[in-house]
Amino acid sequence: MPFNISFYQDQVMADGVSDMALEPLPRVVYVRDGEVAVNGQILRAGESAAASAGYELTGRAEWSQVWRWEVDLPNRPHTLLAGSDVLTMHRMSRLITTLDLARGSEWLFRLDQITSRAGHISDPHIHPGPGIRCLLRGTFNISQHGERYRGGVPGEPWWEAGGDEVVFWGSETMEASFLRGMVLPVGYAGSPTGATSTADPNRQRARWVLHIDEPFTVPDSDR
Repeated sequence: MPFNISFYQDQVMADGVSDMALEPLPRVVYVRDGEVAVNGQILRAGESAAASAGYELTGRAEWSQVWRWEVDLPNRPHTLLAGSDVLTMHRMSRLITTLDLARGSEWLFRLDQITSRAGHISDPHIHPGPGIRCLLRGTFNISQHGERYRGGVPGEPWWEAGGDEVVFWGSETMEASFLRGMVLPVGYAGSPTGATSTADPNRQRARWVLHIDEPFTVPDSDR
């Protein structure tokens, strides 16, 4: 069954409130700047949450930005917030083609973070599922089959389809850090992905932080 992963950037001012909750979907959010309430839960910069039961946003700082990843059918309209002092920008949607999301099957929606040191070049590696990445700091380059990404700046997303070998590198003078919203088989819960082809087990890797592993079940209907 075909599904998209979509990525949004929501902005909200101090008195901003979304008019109505977005519908339930597999959804994870990360506060990039400021402080907000998501479904009543207070989140500060650098904090994240699952919001699969719905999504309401309230500003609690002069200006805040939330990064939001969702899984939905490809023919559905973009899920944009409405309200005073609230703005949503749809940044990217891509079709999942490397996994069979059959009706009733179970998966993970993961939000994690990778930080690589200045001058680091990754080994060629493969991920077991697709996802949209977004750069937090530094700059970034990706070599992979299909979409390539060069000289990225913070706030810019890119897509990795999963199943293809990729290599990444950043700047020689500053570390690079990015977030990943990925769909994965449930067997990866709590564990890193990225099988590598290197033969050197002592080579220094990028740092990995798991924010959220949110299980979800593919619905039995198209809603």
